[in-house]
Amino acid sequence: MINMPKFIIDEQTIKDIQLKDLNGRSVFDFFDETITEGAHYFLKEWFYDPIINKQSIEERQIKIRRLEPLAQEDFPFHRVILKDIEKFVKASHSGATASLSLLDFLGIQSPIYYYKKRNILETTEFLLQSHIFYKKINAVQHYDDVQVMIDKIQSYLSKVFKNGDYDVEKLKVNIFNIETYERMIRYEFSNVIKEAIKFFYEIDALLAVAKVSRRNGFSYPVLHEKNSTGKIKMTGLYHIFHKNPVRNDVELSQEKRLWFLTGANMAGKSSIIKSISAAVYLTHIGFPVPADTLETDIIDGLFTSVNLQDNLELGYSHFYVEAIRLKEIMDQIEPSSNALVILDELFKGTNHSDASQAILEVMRYLDEIKGPFVIVSSHITELSEQLKSFPSIAFMKMKIDGDEEGLPVFTYKITQGIAEERLGMWLLKRSGVFESLNKLVPKN
Repeated sequence: MINMPKFIIDEQTIKDIQLKDLNGRSVFDFFDETITEGAHYFLKEWFYDPIINKQSIEERQIKIRRLEPLAQEDFPFHRVILKDIEKFVKASHSGATASLSLLDFLGIQSPIYYYKKRNILETTEFLLQSHIFYKKINAVQHYDDVQVMIDKIQSYLSKVFKNGDYDVEKLKVNIFNIETYERMIRYEFSNVIKEAIKFFYEIDALLAVAKVSRRNGFSYPVLHEKNSTGKIKMTGLYHIFHKNPVRNDVELSQEKRLWFLTGANMAGKSSIIKSISAAVYLTHIGFPVPADTLETDIIDGLFTSVNLQDNLELGYSHFYVEAIRLKEIMDQIEPSSNALVILDELFKGTNHSDASQAILEVMRYLDEIKGPFVIVSSHITELSEQLKSFPSIAFMKMKIDGDEEGLPVFTYKITQGIAEERLGMWLLKRSGVFESLNKLVPKN
């Protein structure tokens, strides 16, 4: 068996960009509007298994997009009912699925009779509503996989509703035909029904993503094979967690694949790099992205170093934890990789002089490595003069405007250049810390 290449990502990156549940908020949860438990697991399997096959990604995009026109349709199925149907179809000849007793034929109907009747009606209703919904999909545009499922369900419905009147309320299940209906569901059509349930879970998962996409106006990335264009280009990019997001245009290229991103505290550096990394990840699971457009080559990996913690048990300082994290990332990257690597506030765990020297040396190596896209954010703008000699470096900054009184106005927009603002004292004054300190000063 040939091992297919995989999109490379690690747990620290998943944590950094909040792909998993983090304090009750994650990118996965944002998309998870599934109705059924089975669909939830389908969605989870897709979400945490990014791929680097262009055709597979585009096929998933198509499956999601085809449901957007129906995203506001009622989907009248419930989590519990689907689980009951699945259990009924798979049930063995024991317990609740045992044969009816003589008392049932005498009109004293048992719990077994009611259990069977309820599941027959619910299974038929499920198949009928699925049949109607899938026909709506194909009325917009024909899809072979949907038509196959329509035909399979049709074979069951034609057998049950012999007069062609597909109305569950007219399905008269009674003591004389209940065993016949049960055999049809649990034997004759059991494989069809199991396939229909699995297909429904997939549709439910896809529809959840389609609903989120349609409601938020997301777009579907345009993909090229790895290294075809050497670019990652996004317009109108924002982060899904922002209620009133500022949209940004972003372009990384192999010619200028190493960004040195500067900006004052609170200017939005962390936000923009999380927006970029989340969009790249969503692209590689075939999901729509929070942007007007996104066009990229297939990227073979994503690594971030954002939210690192001191390791007190091992006695590691924050600087050493940063160094270890950088080594972890580089050890996972192959020489031919075009992965996206994001290093937020690199080496903030040491003094200014040490950090400057360390960043300069790391950037020297990164400039010589051909392939990966790298974003290094830093507040040490003095390095810019020395970094200008590195040919692959692009200087980017978070733009800050001034108001009529000369006070800073955060635009949260990214632009070319080097940040020159010094806002530390302004932020301290704004926080009110000096007033608090003044209260503690002894008064003569």
